[in-house]
Amino acid sequence: MAKRKSSSLRCGILVYREMSYPAREVQGKDGNYLVSVERLEQELLDGIRSLDPTAFDLDEEIAYYCSDEEIRLLTDDELEEMIYG
Repeated sequence: MAKRKSSSLRCGILVYREMSYPAREVQGKDGNYLVSVERLEQELLDGIRSLDPTAFDLDEEIAYYCSDEEIRLLTDDELEEMIYG
């Protein structure tokens, strides 16, 4: 089961398979997007291959996966640009 923990800074943690991953809510022109790290993407892909419904649901909620450094340092505008590529 995945859990979300967040703060008023729109940064938080996603928990999947008892592991914690950084996450961030990015405010864009068309709404808010959830961004997390590539490490979580790999775990979710493994869960999807195992037909874990939680992995499917969580992957659907995440708009973009980036590095730990990018999630900490990039602005919302820079992350939104990466989302739209």
